[in-house]
Amino acid sequence: MHRKVISAAVFAAVALITLAPQALATDVLDVGYVDQAAIGSLAPFAAAQQQLAQFRDQTARQFQAASAGKSNAEKQRIFNDFNQKLAAKQHELFDPLLGRAQTAIAYVAAGKNLSIVVDKQIVIYGGQDITKDVLDTLAQPAVVAPVNTPPPSLIGYVDQTQINGLPKVKAANDAFMATRARLGQELNKQIAGKSQAEQARIVQQFNDQLKDEQKKTVQPLIDQTEKAIADVARRDKLILVIDQVDRVYGGTDVTADVVNALK
Repeated sequence: MHRKVISAAVFAAVALITLAPQALATDVLDVGYVDQAAIGSLAPFAAAQQQLAQFRDQTARQFQAASAGKSNAEKQRIFNDFNQKLAAKQHELFDPLLGRAQTAIAYVAAGKNLSIVVDKQIVIYGGQDITKDVLDTLAQPAVVAPVNTPPPSLIGYVDQTQINGLPKVKAANDAFMATRARLGQELNKQIAGKSQAEQARIVQQFNDQLKDEQKKTVQPLIDQTEKAIADVARRDKLILVIDQVDRVYGGTDVTADVVNALK
């Protein structure tokens, strides 16, 4: 269904558990989880995936034919055009299915008075598995949206893409990636013609330099973000903060507060 992507693969996950153990025993029953992979394997999703694959293959052939003999700039323009067509086709095929699945999840969650539903993959212990109820609901001819909204939740979530989009975070990521590219070029030159032992030593030196650069450039912002999330969570008396991509329904959105704290 979806998976998390952190900008430049550098700004590591900053969602964290906040400590309020006294609330865990009383509030854990209003937390549900769903196996989104099980939903994604349903026949309508499989059919949509097959249609998208066929469209992708057809688009790839069209790109090859259209870009033959063209300049690099023209090839890039054609490539971008076909990518937009592919993205539009993906939305056309999957948005109705995802919307129906989201409605089914909301319907089941409302019936069980759940304040939040998360992806099964992040659950190790506890919570209510509502996967079967959601699948049974999706098997019905019509799925009706719930009337009531989810109750207030002691579990919050943050949209890390918004954090990664902050100018100072983006600048730090860009600076790190530029250094990584420069060191990578130097690495390729240094290991050319060297023995395996010498190559291993040079690669280790490269990794050490990369770690030092990450600590200097990116880690301070990771620390600031973790502190901002923790401060907001303590203020709002949240017991847990997760990444938005692991949230399926409900929860307390603290993204704006965290972003404001980081500006």
